[in-house]
Amino acid sequence: MATQFLQEIDKLNISDPKEITNLAIKWVQKTFPNVESVATETLQCWMEEKPEELIILDTRSAAEFEVSHLPGAILIDPHSDTLQEFVQKQFRPETHKSIICYCTVGYRSSMVTQNLDEFLSSEAGQHPKTSLKVYNAEGGLIKWATERRPMVDKQEHATHLVHPYNAEWAKLLELELRAQI
Repeated sequence: MATQFLQEIDKLNISDPKEITNLAIKWVQKTFPNVESVATETLQCWMEEKPEELIILDTRSAAEFEVSHLPGAILIDPHSDTLQEFVQKQFRPETHKSIICYCTVGYRSSMVTQNLDEFLSSEAGQHPKTSLKVYNAEGGLIKWATERRPMVDKQEHATHLVHPYNAEWAKLLELELRAQI
């Protein structure tokens, strides 16, 4: 599916990273119409004003996470069978939190958001009773970095670089934001 999107971008001969990113955001939203997104500016406000009410899940690879991630993010394996168990362990009864999932551009994190929403709506996800809202970070780390929002590396030092996942997705990043892969 992602390959098809990238082929369409190549056919359109678009080279502006911001324009490609906007198309990618629309593609992700069309692909996952039931996933609720949170805008980058809203997420940054939440991180500054109520960090204790957030669980931020990075759904990328460890290599990507080491280059940069959102402050306070937890690296998770989106393909793990233990994701639901992880969510249940994170929350106490009557917990009121928001789970924010993100990846490079939003596709992988939308899959995780959708799966978590389905799990939390199921009977198994209702015990213990919690008030959880799951969001996908709109535009992923590419949009976040392009807007020069805060990120940290594996040593928790501020960084502006993003691991672009691969050479094709690197086209969405300005050159000065691209980590070497």
